[in-house]
Amino acid sequence: MKTLKALVAAGAITASALVAAPAASAATTAELGCPHPRVANRDPGYVTMTGSFNLKAGPYQGSRCATITKVRKGTKLWVHCWVINSYGTPWGYMQIKGTRTWGWMSAANVDYGPGINFAKCPGAEL
Repeated sequence: MKTLKALVAAGAITASALVAAPAASAATTAELGCPHPRVANRDPGYVTMTGSFNLKAGPYQGSRCATITKVRKGTKLWVHCWVINSYGTPWGYMQIKGTRTWGWMSAANVDYGPGINFAKCPGAEL
């Protein structure tokens, strides 16, 4: 078994690694990848797509979060809950009607149907 002194001498651990660094905040950690907020079915409403847009694995556009599928204009999605991402953009966790496909859609891409109450996802702060 190698000792801590032997690991430092061999360069496997640097002296700076032994100094405790401040813990990263939740926002910093989320910005490094695609966050996956907790979800719950809290909103009884639905939305309708205003165009064809990507359903995402997390509440961010572009390459930060993987695309699950493209959703076509006019498709209905059942809303489960909402978050505001770190850019201040509202995103809903939704299910494509008639499927077992869930993901995140930006509020900018939908028209709101009846019953929308914008209920927050549990721990909705990103």
